Amino acid sequence: MKREVNLGPYLRFKQKYLDDVLSGRKRVTVRYGVVKPRFNLVYIVCCNEIYAEAFITKVYYTKLGKLGEDVVVAEGFKSKEELFTELKEIYGEVNENELVSVIYFTVVRRYNAPVPLSHLQKR
Repeated sequence: MKREVNLGPYLRFKQKYLDDVLSGRKRVTVRYGVVKPRFNLVYIVCCNEIYAEAFITKVYYTKLGKLGEDVVVAEGFKSKEELFTELKEIYGEVNENELVSVIYFTVVRRYNAPVPLSHLQKR
């Protein structure tokens, strides 16, 4: 599967990862295919609500099978197999020879309460 997308102002996460993202324990996200961020400052979004703002500090592309253990741990997984399983759940079949995007980010502002994404999109 060849996938190339432009990343807009939203970096979306599943609910199960939100606490780790907001606390800074999760500071990397691996996305299948070539993901090209258009902005350095992005909103952290989960379940159609904005929870924080983050700076994308680094992006690089590599084959899924060549991901280092440092990336796997920074992503919040215990093993490459666990990461591969999660990627399969999200994207369907994944191939170790396909490119993935490794996106490093730092949360710079947490909101006191989540803001519905619809509030931002109306402007």
